[in-house]
Amino acid sequence: MNELLEQFAAAYAAREEGLPGFAEGRSGLHYPAAFLFVGDRAAEAASALTELNGGKYDNAAGIAYFHVASSALPEDGLDRHRQAVRFRWDAFGGRGAEENTLRRDTHRAFVNSKADHLYELNRALRRSSRMLSESGRLFASFDRLHLSVVTHADDAMNVLTPEISLLAGAVFGQSFKSVQTDLYVLVSDQEQSDSFGYSSSVGVSFLRELDYVQRPEYAFSAPLQVTENRLTIDVNHAPSPLFDLVYLLSDKNERGIAAPGGLRGGYEIICHAHLLKNRRRDHGAPGSAAALEEQPLEGLKTGAGQYNNSSFKSGLSDESGRRGLASGGFARVTRPDRSIALAVLYHFARGLNRRMREIPETPAAEQLSRLELDRPHMRERAERLAPDEGRLEDMNGIMSSSASYSSIRRLTLAEAEETLFGSAAESFFRGNFEAEAQRRLAEADIGRGLRQYAEQAAAEDARHGLYRIAAWSDSSESANAAPTALLAQMREAMLEREGAREELDRLYGGLVEEQPHKKALLRDSQNVRNFVRYFFEHVYGLKLRILRLEMEIELYRRYEDALSELHVRYKAMIRRVEQLEERLRRAAEYSARSADDYIGQNLMPYYERVVDGLMRDAEDRRGRDHYFEERRLGDLAALIADRPEDGAGAAGTGAGPDAGMSAGEHRLLQRLAELCTRELLGAEPLVQTYEQELLRRANVAVEYENRETMTKEDLFRILYRKLEERAAINLRLFDYTQEHRHEEKYFFGDGNGEFMRYALNEEETSRIYRVGYVHERRSDGVEKLNLMGGFHIEDLMYYRNGRVYYDAYVKAGYLFHAIDSERLPEI
Repeated sequence: MNELLEQFAAAYAAREEGLPGFAEGRSGLHYPAAFLFVGDRAAEAASALTELNGGKYDNAAGIAYFHVASSALPEDGLDRHRQAVRFRWDAFGGRGAEENTLRRDTHRAFVNSKADHLYELNRALRRSSRMLSESGRLFASFDRLHLSVVTHADDAMNVLTPEISLLAGAVFGQSFKSVQTDLYVLVSDQEQSDSFGYSSSVGVSFLRELDYVQRPEYAFSAPLQVTENRLTIDVNHAPSPLFDLVYLLSDKNERGIAAPGGLRGGYEIICHAHLLKNRRRDHGAPGSAAALEEQPLEGLKTGAGQYNNSSFKSGLSDESGRRGLASGGFARVTRPDRSIALAVLYHFARGLNRRMREIPETPAAEQLSRLELDRPHMRERAERLAPDEGRLEDMNGIMSSSASYSSIRRLTLAEAEETLFGSAAESFFRGNFEAEAQRRLAEADIGRGLRQYAEQAAAEDARHGLYRIAAWSDSSESANAAPTALLAQMREAMLEREGAREELDRLYGGLVEEQPHKKALLRDSQNVRNFVRYFFEHVYGLKLRILRLEMEIELYRRYEDALSELHVRYKAMIRRVEQLEERLRRAAEYSARSADDYIGQNLMPYYERVVDGLMRDAEDRRGRDHYFEERRLGDLAALIADRPEDGAGAAGTGAGPDAGMSAGEHRLLQRLAELCTRELLGAEPLVQTYEQELLRRANVAVEYENRETMTKEDLFRILYRKLEERAAINLRLFDYTQEHRHEEKYFFGDGNGEFMRYALNEEETSRIYRVGYVHERRSDGVEKLNLMGGFHIEDLMYYRNGRVYYDAYVKAGYLFHAIDSERLPEI
């Protein structure tokens, strides 16, 4: 189920992005780009960034991804990605490594000239470089490559970051005039509660080395390039900082609050920071659309709308010339399309279910008649079970005694039967009437007619059939249900049977000579024959009537059981429908909550109204059973019922609480998703800009709550504040005063949109930082990226907390660095 709902929601979101005016104007990269991931822990970042970049850049098909990992890393989607190369390396040849020297030994194994991995790494990098070369037509310029290196601070393999970065730059640089390299360091503050000692020491080790490689005097030379003939070539780096910019991104913001998505916000920052630095600018003629997009909006100072990398770098350097580090914060306000799709699907399913439950009131007598359980039908069935009256003629052939009429005329009918036949007549009736009726009753498929009627009724009345059969077949559903009326009929039959038995007793007690049979004078034997014919016709005719009443009563009992079985079956189908509705509700509410407390506000009640209005409008125009026609929902019972091809197992489609979903529920969910997409999701109330949609949702409860309507300016003020709050810097510093803090803030969205203009003008009024924007032709939302920099390693809370452990581990003999620690600058 989870997979099917995800596909449904993603399809709606993708379709919305493809609509004119929503998000068809994705940004593009000016220069080719490559992402280099170092260490196993960077696998998540690699997968996330391939997805984010693919959705953000219109030329993302030209980006190369390269991941250096250990041989122990399991395969994932990156191994199958068309633009990705993953190089797995076993540093120790399967031998276990000592933890206290792991980082140092990993580095020694990497630079070992006798090993063959450098040759393989060179080949893999050249394969990635060839991918970049083949994508030249996607970029405005092929002069420069933007290389982004991503690693985790506490991944032991990050000790190789300088060597791998420089080797990659050297290999890629053979296709470009220059390679500009940025480093993104991911810091997992939240994990320190579980693995605080060793991992914190590894993180501090890397930060000390990072401070070293970012010094202006840092230089490097090592034989890292390997030709096809195994010849080595030095990779050199002249004295200068190794990376153009270094970003540190944590899963806690500067206020120490953990991010709900962990490092997901950090991946968004990497994607958008790269875009700022490497954005394609389509310079057109003055007055052209392309030229207008590049001009600052009214209210902003000239040139304030664009990112300038040189200006940003200069803002990070202090008076001594030591270059500071950077971090960022990211937030977005968008139409929560996936949440909207799930809410619409739930309310659509709920609306259909509510209509199906509105069963018209039907008198019990009419229920029995339509189910063919009224007395005429039941009597007819009982008559078919017992032999007909013609078989009574056969009783006249039963051997009788030679008693004269005169000898029996003063006897009762019971005495006369004993005198004439003994027990022969009774035995004949039991064997030829009662036993035959019981045999026919045993062979009858009592519930077949009910099942056939139910299937036909459900197919012909798709709106009410399923619920109608369930309601009619159980008295607990309604006091007016068929079983109650059926029992009333059974009581009538039982009263008739008792009356017939009493009549039989009276008849048996009457005298022979008083019976109205034909009597002939002086013809004794003829009178006996006339009496016998009368006796069988009336006495056993009455017994046949009693037998039929007993058969009718037994049929009532069996049909009561058949109705109960029918109810169990149809109630189980209804339970599946209602369980699916409940699962859809949980999925929709969870998605609305995950959209955050403001963007997801009023989502469920608002779309309940929207869906209800759309459904009523369609029914007014096309008929009340519009959604239940065969080409729409159709026969719900046939859809939800078990089928032979379903097998014994459930058709579960996801893990967790929704696993074990029946095949019928899965079919119904597919039909609902298709119908919802076709009938509702393209309607006007569901095609709105994020500004319109949020404003309407914000005011959904106005008529129920006596409060003023929220104005567009009120909404913009709230959104602006939310964006700023949620774009808090993703890094916690110890004591970083405002005078050292360099900040820049950028919006991504429709530069001519009302909210973008409002936000930019708000920033302009009292800003002490650079403000800019990236114009994207989209109406589905706006994003904000806050950049901050100028701090150093010693300002990090992560470093200050980890330094205690680092010093303790070093004192205990742990060797973390590949170079002499005395060469590292003292922090």
